[in-house]
Amino acid sequence: MQLWLIRHGECETNAASDEARLLTPRGLEDVAKVAARAAGEASAAPQALLSSPFRRAQQTAEAFRAQWGLEIETAPWLVPLSGVAAALEALRKRPEEGIALVGHMPNLGLLLAALLWGLPPREAVLPRAAAALVELSAWEPGAAKLKLFIKPEEIP
Repeated sequence: MQLWLIRHGECETNAASDEARLLTPRGLEDVAKVAARAAGEASAAPQALLSSPFRRAQQTAEAFRAQWGLEIETAPWLVPLSGVAAALEALRKRPEEGIALVGHMPNLGLLLAALLWGLPPREAVLPRAAAALVELSAWEPGAAKLKLFIKPEEIP
């Protein structure tokens, strides 16, 4: 199985609520570059694209939807601070062999760390607009290996 963990791009700081914050022009540019690079990994194309309901995550997911041709499924368990247990429980119910998640720190970093290194979770840092691809044998802590890590500043 393969899992993409994608953090939203740079976003505005002056919105009416955290949920309503939009990507900045730089954030939009960064996620477009990372999405195009991720789409170049043909053997790692997911079958499902899940996103936090927050606006900045939905905008980020849209860039990946445009590359992969998938519908965006809104997943409430991808909001900030939702936790590793909720994510693992939801992922275990999915039939797909390849899934992409678009969300926020710290929960994406905690999930990445738990899948790579086990529990108790440490936190891996996912910079804004970054995407990590892991390969795993089960939806269990410590069952993953990091295959690819894409940061926008590393793309010409």
